Amino acid sequence: MMALIAVITCMADTTIDANHPYAYGANTGWINALGNVTHGAVIGQAYCTGYVYSANCGWICLGSGPTNGWQYSNLLDSDWGVNHDGAGNLSGYAYGANIGWITFEQTHGQPHVDLLTANLGGYAWSANTGWISLSNAQAYVRTETIDAGPDSDTDGIPDAWEYGYTNVLTVLADGGADSDGDGISDVDEYGTDTDPFDANDYLWVTLDKAGGATNTLSWQTRPTRLYRLRFATNLVSGDWMNTGSGLLHDGTGTLTVQDEPATNSWVRFYGVKAILPLE
Repeated sequence: MMALIAVITCMADTTIDANHPYAYGANTGWINALGNVTHGAVIGQAYCTGYVYSANCGWICLGSGPTNGWQYSNLLDSDWGVNHDGAGNLSGYAYGANIGWITFEQTHGQPHVDLLTANLGGYAWSANTGWISLSNAQAYVRTETIDAGPDSDTDGIPDAWEYGYTNVLTVLADGGADSDGDGISDVDEYGTDTDPFDANDYLWVTLDKAGGATNTLSWQTRPTRLYRLRFATNLVSGDWMNTGSGLLHDGTGTLTVQDEPATNSWVRFYGVKAILPLE
């Protein structure tokens, strides 16, 4: 989905990069997040699955998929694993038969995925072997993609996103639905990560200042999405071009303000496109 303004003047194959698969712990040694490729780590939009491998500790499982289809509760023996909040932050528990529980938390270790570079960073903690670094001077873990997960009802919205709002798969996008009647389809609400039941929550862009050396634009953001600012000189040809500002990410998830150089065009249309990270 793109908002417009006119200015007059588990178990999938691993997502891990084969060239950057290694985490390291002083007491654990090297840990290969690629695993055996077929069952390696899968970094998902809402949760992680798959296995990593340590020559010293054996296989370590990141989870096999949450029972509610959305996120691990980490409260039951049958429902544990590493969650992803979509903004890059990892939390929860991994487990290895020879190493025990490994904790991912945001107070001290702050394990995360950088949504722009795809590099993992921070630390996980094992009571038996100490800190495990996801990034260090010699190596780092990198994911090539962030897996959307299953879309069981093939409506264009991953199950995890639907479950997060409704706990079922029969409401959102049913028959091309626009559940909140704001003119934005449920599928596009997923694309922008806006609330499909709140008509006031949608991607918008406003002009804060025009003229002079720059045009200043602002738009609502989510920490779970990247944004690309585009422009066109008319809406007939549909020739949209990137402004040159590149992919933008506001980790606070509130508002992005961007200055763009003024041009000699009498009319310039700006559009903000939301992009799923590492899609």
